[in-house]
Amino acid sequence: MAAEQAAASPTSFRATGPAYIATIAIGHGLKHWYIAAFAVFLPLIEEEYQLTTFGVAMITTIRQFAGGSPNFFVGYVSDKLRNYWHLLLPVSFLTAAASMMLAGLMPWYWPMVFFIAMGGVAAAFWHPPAISMLSTRFPERRGMAIAFHGSGSGAGEALAPLIVGLILAFILMDDWRLYVMLAMIPAVGLAVLIWWMLIGAGPPPAPAHADPPKLTDVFTMLRYPMYRSLAYMNFTRSIAHFGVLSFLPIYLARDLGMDSAGVGFHIALLTLGGVVVGPLFGHYSDRVGRRLPMVASLVVITIGMTTIGIVGDGPIMVAALAIVGIFLWSVQDVTNATAMDSAPPGKEGSVVGMMFSSSLVAGVVTPSIMGIAIWLFDDRRVIFFVAAAFALPAILVMSIAPLTRGKEEARA
Repeated sequence: MAAEQAAASPTSFRATGPAYIATIAIGHGLKHWYIAAFAVFLPLIEEEYQLTTFGVAMITTIRQFAGGSPNFFVGYVSDKLRNYWHLLLPVSFLTAAASMMLAGLMPWYWPMVFFIAMGGVAAAFWHPPAISMLSTRFPERRGMAIAFHGSGSGAGEALAPLIVGLILAFILMDDWRLYVMLAMIPAVGLAVLIWWMLIGAGPPPAPAHADPPKLTDVFTMLRYPMYRSLAYMNFTRSIAHFGVLSFLPIYLARDLGMDSAGVGFHIALLTLGGVVVGPLFGHYSDRVGRRLPMVASLVVITIGMTTIGIVGDGPIMVAALAIVGIFLWSVQDVTNATAMDSAPPGKEGSVVGMMFSSSLVAGVVTPSIMGIAIWLFDDRRVIFFVAAAFALPAILVMSIAPLTRGKEEARA
């Protein structure tokens, strides 16, 4: 402990705001890199095990459920272990990478699925402490700080399919198992580097007048109308994101005949624009408020998904994917910043856990919804219309929803 306190000298560059934000954002991107590569693996796994549409839906559902289910208690863990946030982040990253490596070592289907799912479980332990760290250190620039964090994940989500797709297509001959084993080597060093940077930033500020965290906090937040509205917003965004991502790789590989590099490029478009625009989006929400960015994003997502469903291929599809990706990714950070604006002191992790729990619900039900829609219409393009159908009513809801807890609720 004494060594940790000494390392947290205020004169250290690790304690500066830019270094702090960059460490968490880049670490977030690395964590997502290791998890997002699954999108490129999926067509290879489908071919190797001869999966049906419902088989693809099943493995995607299991992965989403495993990655989201910890959010019901990981927020509590984050609040309880407030002084150990600097350890939770590198452990989350390293365990996620190790789980993917173990999946690659498994020749049998269900053990492989189990370890892929465990990668999602490990990754879930990143968000509550990371977003809490940024929210408590930068309360006046919360939207921008959280948006940089989101841009890190967007970079990982975009670059991983793109670069991993190229590696698989031109270097490893589509041997995804070899890739995840080789990727474990840099993961160890990166985890140590993240820990070293965070420990040098010092402990988080102590919350004022905070009640002890409780396991039920993630549920009691929903008694506030604003949190119910924001959970619905996050659910809608996740439907559009996870629903499309569940079958987009298969659509690109099977219906459009793309190789791993082509699949990776198009998957990258779903997040690439958000990497650059996200921080600007967050800064804009700090200046003018959160509502307009959220509603505008829903409008673009609805129009963009409908356009992709109509054209199906070509330059218009590429442009629409890129535009949707800007807003699909950036709006999550604005939504999280809105939730943290009214987070009770000492309960920041529980608020994040509540928000990501709504993503869990979307991640669990959406692959089945998309699978049934494909089965009914016998056309994988239907996934884009389903995503638009869920986003459309959210435009009205978020136009009138309360975005603060209010004075009376804040005192409760």
